[in-house]
Amino acid sequence: MQLNLPSGFGPDSTAILNEYKRKHPDWQDYSGVLRGRVMLIDTVIAHLAKGGPLKATGLAICCSVTNNLAPFTPLDGQYWLAPDWSTLHPTINTRSVQVMCALDYTVPGVAPSQDLCPRYVLKKVLRQARESWGLDFLVGFEVEFVVMKSNQATGSIDRCSDGWGLFAISGLRDPVYQHVEECAMKLEALGVDIQAIHTEGQRGQYEFALGPKPPVEAVDQLILVHSYLKDVFAQNGYSVTMMPKPVTSESLATGQHTHLSLQPARPDLEEHFLAGILKRLPALCSFCLSQDISYERLLPFVGGCNTVCWGTEARQSPVRKIEPSRWEIRNVDAMSNMYLTLGFIIGAGLCGLAGNEPLLWPDIRDPANKDVSPGEPLPENVEEAISILEQDEFGLADVLGGPILDQYVAMKRFELSKLKDMDSEKIRQLFIELF
Repeated sequence: MQLNLPSGFGPDSTAILNEYKRKHPDWQDYSGVLRGRVMLIDTVIAHLAKGGPLKATGLAICCSVTNNLAPFTPLDGQYWLAPDWSTLHPTINTRSVQVMCALDYTVPGVAPSQDLCPRYVLKKVLRQARESWGLDFLVGFEVEFVVMKSNQATGSIDRCSDGWGLFAISGLRDPVYQHVEECAMKLEALGVDIQAIHTEGQRGQYEFALGPKPPVEAVDQLILVHSYLKDVFAQNGYSVTMMPKPVTSESLATGQHTHLSLQPARPDLEEHFLAGILKRLPALCSFCLSQDISYERLLPFVGGCNTVCWGTEARQSPVRKIEPSRWEIRNVDAMSNMYLTLGFIIGAGLCGLAGNEPLLWPDIRDPANKDVSPGEPLPENVEEAISILEQDEFGLADVLGGPILDQYVAMKRFELSKLKDMDSEKIRQLFIELF
């Protein structure tokens, strides 16, 4: 079921919540890790009846993927949860409900700020697009995932199936596929639009193609799908991971191709919008490809080649044009915070509109361009991408805001400093578990 609750509670809303014992207010941090608190329903109702906010923690988006607190963690500041009640849904454990939250930040004596919250920043960009150009957007995700199983002998998490994928029906006879179907039926009952399911590159790797939604709702739905996949398989003794390269020695790779379209279609704007994205694509890699492991997946037909380019139905490029005013961003994976990633991708497109930027990159699928030189190289790792983002040569901060860009850069640099001291396979196992 999908519950649409207003801000504040009426008698019906209170009755609905009283059916459950606990509530999970959740948010996604800069590293793409889903975090949350478990609160008793009575406590939530009492807080909201008084008109008071729900407390998160001063550490809400200051913890790295390695579980270390960043040096800029506020000592006197506080983050508060701003639930979006339209996202309220039951968890696999039906005694609980889950709701996605934005974050308000306060410091004593200073007005509350929303500048550091990924969800708010995405909404801010969407508001600019609507007010300045009359544009809305639809976003659809391809959720690729691999089923894994703990190896008690080695302590590692290994791939549980062997054999062909790539749409092979034999992959649908794998014993784990029954849990894929179970998850799909549970998600369908919650109103999730799963348009297709198929085996991916290898047996035990699958994809859910999700139907298009407005950007914020699309990310909310994506997080719901990730959570249900992980929970359903965990209940059956397996793990599910969406991290891009779970096995070093195999070609197996997992992405999160992202479909983005202008609403309504605007032939007069689409070239400037695309130009804005391509011009800033090296900087956008710091969001789309947020860990060094992400760059292992950058291959034609998998995550897109490693140069700035686009083409009509060009699966070898990082940006594939599907139809007028609709593209697929291929160099994205599930370790991204997709509120931030979409905010910066759309923000880059708005920069292109604001500057009437010309589309200098030719369609690589046009035979007339077969001898055109490749575009600018994309970064080869997170450090390179973050350095480009930090310089912000093309004005992303003007659209998204300087505070969130600066804090994201600081977090990624801190995270890199912690990851460099870890064994590479331990990092891979950590990411399998987290993502």
